[in-house]
Amino acid sequence: MMRSFFDVEESASSSRNQYLLANAAAKRVKHIKNGAPAVVDSPQADRPIETALEEIARGLIRYRLPEQKDA
Repeated sequence: MMRSFFDVEESASSSRNQYLLANAAAKRVKHIKNGAPAVVDSPQADRPIETALEEIARGLIRYRLPEQKDA
């Protein structure tokens, strides 16, 4: 079942970094477009962005900030 925009918005607000969430979704869309299998089986998700957001909203795709190297 496709989560609503508000579910994704809730994930964004609970995320430490909303830009990281957007970046993770964009990267996942690229993976799906390049042939990576979807983690969710959602017939309502017609577009890769819908699939990526569904996966993130369900907590099936994890993302994190890369570790910073000390200068």
